[in-house]
Amino acid sequence: MSPFLAVPLVTSLLAATSPCFAQAVAPAVPTQPSAPAGADTVRIGTFKQIEGDTRMGRAGAQRTPTPGDGVNVSQRLSTGKNGAATIILKDGTVLTMGPDTTMDLSQFQFDSTTQQGNFVLDLLQGSVRVVTGLLARINPELFKINTPTSVVGVRGTDFIVEAQAVQ
Repeated sequence: MSPFLAVPLVTSLLAATSPCFAQAVAPAVPTQPSAPAGADTVRIGTFKQIEGDTRMGRAGAQRTPTPGDGVNVSQRLSTGKNGAATIILKDGTVLTMGPDTTMDLSQFQFDSTTQQGNFVLDLLQGSVRVVTGLLARINPELFKINTPTSVVGVRGTDFIVEAQAVQ
C-alpha cells in the first residue's frame, strides 16, 4: 500500500470512530435536583436593594438577606421601622417594601416562553409599591394582591398598596 493511500484511510477511520469516543466520555457537570412546582425552594426573584431592618423567613427561622439573595415562593418577607427592600421577580415585576411591612409571596409561576403564569401576594401590613412585569401586562386577571380587608386586582402598571395590621 502506498503511503498516500494510508493517510485518507486513517483519516476516514478516525472520523468514523471519533463520535463513539466522544459519547463514551461524558464531562463531569454538577447537577442540582429540581424542586417540585410550588416548593419553597423555587427561586422566583432576587433582592436588589436592602436598607435597615429587613428579614426573610418565618418566626424562629428568620435571617437578614443581602443584595443578590434569592426570593422563593411561599416566603415571608418583612421590614422593621427603618427597613426597606426592593425585589425583582423573574417576569420583571419590581416590589418595593416600605417600613413596617410584612408580606407573603404566596404564589408565583411564570413561564418565560409562553409568558403565562400567576401571582398572589398577601400583604399582611405595611406598604408595597408594585411596578408590574410581563405577567400582569399579559394576564392582569391572574395578578392579585390580598390585604386583610380586600383583594386588589391589577389594572395598572405602577401602584402602591397599603394595609393596616389586624388588631
